[in-house]
Amino acid sequence: MSVPQPLLDVRDLRVEYSTRRGTMHAVDGISFTVEKGQHLGLIGESGCGKTTTGRALLRVLPRNGRVGGGQMFFKERDLVTLSEREMRALRWREISMVPQSSMDTLDPVYRVGDQLREVLTLRGGMNNAEARARSAELFDLVGLASDRLDNYPHEFSGGMRQRAVIAMALALNPDLVIADEPVTALDVIVQHQVLETFRDLQERLGISVIMITHDISVVAETCDEIAVMYAGKIMERAPVRRFFAMPFHPYALGLQNAFPNLARPKETLISIEGYPPDLVEPPKGCRFNTRCPFAIERCFVEEPPLIEVEPGHQAACHRWREVEQLREQAKEAETWQSVA
Repeated sequence: MSVPQPLLDVRDLRVEYSTRRGTMHAVDGISFTVEKGQHLGLIGESGCGKTTTGRALLRVLPRNGRVGGGQMFFKERDLVTLSEREMRALRWREISMVPQSSMDTLDPVYRVGDQLREVLTLRGGMNNAEARARSAELFDLVGLASDRLDNYPHEFSGGMRQRAVIAMALALNPDLVIADEPVTALDVIVQHQVLETFRDLQERLGISVIMITHDISVVAETCDEIAVMYAGKIMERAPVRRFFAMPFHPYALGLQNAFPNLARPKETLISIEGYPPDLVEPPKGCRFNTRCPFAIERCFVEEPPLIEVEPGHQAACHRWREVEQLREQAKEAETWQSVA
């Protein structure tokens, strides 16, 4: 009996940008899978390669960017080798995206419904009557009243505009939606409403989502699995509950310490000192070594592989066997200040 293949299987993906200073290795050999109906959270600081990964999957990189190596199998087709014509046929229909600053995606001089129907007619091949009916259906799906289809974007609140963009991403029933910082510009209450929409879509439609965010709470609320990126590499990957209960990589420990915990409101947040490295000249060894309070000599000369440290849980750290001791030390602010 054949083993079912994942919806998306990324293998050793490398993405590069040409700059005046040289080649920037924005994504440097990452591998991960996404199953049908799974929500994967891709987290990390700005500049760690999250958005570049999402754009590479759709092959919509800037002019100075290119896929430098690896494979991206979607439904067992390698997206790297598809022609541009084949990719145009795949976008919206099979893979769609909710981009960063998506509230600014809507054209201010066209009615929201007209913009949605344009996707349905030009990309989906529907006639006007079919597109109008589908638009109403999509608005209902994301929690918007269909009588708002004739409104202009400025007549929508921020949360409503975000929902409208999500409706556009869902217009042609894609199997995979890449959501890039979908709630960053929204207030807390509206963030919750939008995230509820994503959870509802998972339950009702079974769509797969890659949730790209720097906000660890978004992943905790909406995702099944998490992949932590830093400086173009995946440092840790695990089921969400296991990740929050038992993180292994020091960077993951730092991210959790730096985020507010309502269960312990009196504790002071602990920041990760320093900045990510220059990816034009990435450091030897572990990419996190200059900011890691637990780095040893080996960390500066030998890159740790991403290995399975527990069933279904991967981490890339030479000291993963000592993690219980490191977790306790990571709770102290002095530990992280020592590398300042």
